[in-house]
Amino acid sequence: MVPPHPPQEPSPSRRIPLPWSRSCFVCGEANPHGLRARSFMVDGRVELPFTAEERFVGWNGVIHGGFIATVLDEVMTWSAILGAEKPCFAAEFTVRLLHPLPSQTRCTAVSELVGTRRKKVLDTRAWVQGEDGTVYARATGRYMPVPPGHDHHLREDFVRDESCLDVGGIFGS
Repeated sequence: MVPPHPPQEPSPSRRIPLPWSRSCFVCGEANPHGLRARSFMVDGRVELPFTAEERFVGWNGVIHGGFIATVLDEVMTWSAILGAEKPCFAAEFTVRLLHPLPSQTRCTAVSELVGTRRKKVLDTRAWVQGEDGTVYARATGRYMPVPPGHDHHLREDFVRDESCLDVGGIFGS
């Protein structure tokens, strides 16, 4: 007996680019010292692919933990922004470095929103994973919306691009 409907393949994940800024160390297009990386929404998570370049080494070919924390903060901030539908900033975050991250390693930082508290604090978690599946670091964070009236500089700093997720309402445009 033939089933009435053939089994369907799972649909591929949609990678939706997120906007970037001019000045940010991680995503800023005008920051001469920055990474200039781009984040994406993928299945409700934020992903940021990057290569751990030699210039971010702390010692002996190993990427500096502060750089890893910065990339994790970037993706957790985006998870909070998308969850709150408002600009957000870190109130606190904790990073656990699990393995030395060798320079020139291709990785992805991934984050997700895990909860909210009274709509004022957003809890996130994130990790940095190599192409081979090695998880180099994990993080948790608490993020808060930027107070009203203190976000005018954000509106001016973000680059608008039609290929990106429309977050105009979040950044007041």
